[in-house]
Amino acid sequence: MNSQYTFIENVDPARLKEFACSAPVKSHFLGSHAWGEVSKKRGWIPYYVGAEKDGKLAATALLLQKPLFLGFSYFYIPRGFIMDYSDRELLKFMTESVHKFCKKHHSIYFKIDPDIKLQTIDYEGNVIEGGENNYKLVDDLKAMGYRRKPLNYFFENEQPRFTFRIALDDTMDVIESRYSRTTKARIKQALSAGVEVEVGEAKDIDEFTRLMAMTEKRQDFYSHDKAFYSYFYDVFQKEGMVTLYLGKLNIPKLLSMREKELKTFEEEAQKLQDATSKKAIGRKKEVDKKIAALKKQIEGLADKPKKEIVVSTYLTVKYADKAWALYAANDMDYGKFYGNYAVYQRQIRDAKEEGLKIFDVFGTIGRPHSDSRLSGLYEFKKKWGGEYTEFIGEFDYIENRPMYFMYKKLIPMYHKMVNKKLRKQVQQYEP
Repeated sequence: MNSQYTFIENVDPARLKEFACSAPVKSHFLGSHAWGEVSKKRGWIPYYVGAEKDGKLAATALLLQKPLFLGFSYFYIPRGFIMDYSDRELLKFMTESVHKFCKKHHSIYFKIDPDIKLQTIDYEGNVIEGGENNYKLVDDLKAMGYRRKPLNYFFENEQPRFTFRIALDDTMDVIESRYSRTTKARIKQALSAGVEVEVGEAKDIDEFTRLMAMTEKRQDFYSHDKAFYSYFYDVFQKEGMVTLYLGKLNIPKLLSMREKELKTFEEEAQKLQDATSKKAIGRKKEVDKKIAALKKQIEGLADKPKKEIVVSTYLTVKYADKAWALYAANDMDYGKFYGNYAVYQRQIRDAKEEGLKIFDVFGTIGRPHSDSRLSGLYEFKKKWGGEYTEFIGEFDYIENRPMYFMYKKLIPMYHKMVNKKLRKQVQQYEP
């Protein structure tokens, strides 16, 4: 391959990060050295490669190798190459170089899912005419030999294909003006309840894991155990790439606040007891409603532990010019105090203060009005006013077609047949 570029099979971690921070448009934490190290815990083997021109890096990529049967493997390049995709010569060079590298490791195929917008869409998922699109890049990738996988609209593939991205170029007043009315109200409710947001440390992973377990049970999914989250935090913390946020609610303090409010409203209600004017009668009804709501809340808090409690946690990753709200967990026993809204606001404000350009909510669905249980996730993340973003999708570069067919078609069919047979066997013994 005659080219002005040179392929590097082992890019130094410091150099990898320096390049990502100098080319932030396509940078992504999933292409970082830290993510490669964390991926080892999930059975992947990381390689850090790149392309060099005149002694300077022009592209990098994290290659994650997954060993398979009979000595074969496949590679995943999370969020694709870190490079300028408009440089088609460089894209072709990286493709061919990675192809040769993967073949040396008995790869069946390698996969990319570039951090590149497919097209500009509105909140309903409709294409905005005259907006940005990258249809040409999709065609170019196909022409280079990539096979585009069917577009996913939920979380079927390695990474979500949709997200919301909040641009941080404007002032915080402008950014917060885009929050929905409900979001603004719930932030206010959280602050009025005394929710305080703190930055945690390694020891606080215990609380994070506790809330994650509650969230997983409630939403019927499983992600990782405490060992993984502890390792993730340690690796990313060493590289200055993670912040653990804790939303705390002080129950004794909240009870005291509510009891004082109740007393104030009861005194007002007493004064309005004999009210006769229409205005006073209307106010009396409002006060009575507030008294009823406060009594109910105080009664509900009476059985809660009389201490400060973590009610919302987020692990936020920061890399190059972006931040991602990666892992989140909430104690819904205290959901009515909206601690997660206070934490979310703090994350965005910190990202802005640190000079970052984008806050990414890290994934949502592409069918806003589906019956999926994830539609609530879409609604929550939309409320923060970010751009609804659709990525171009996943692409496989096939290196061994017979084995690829077997791995992608025959083996899933076999597993489906086996599972069906097992279900029938189980049903025979059901009462």
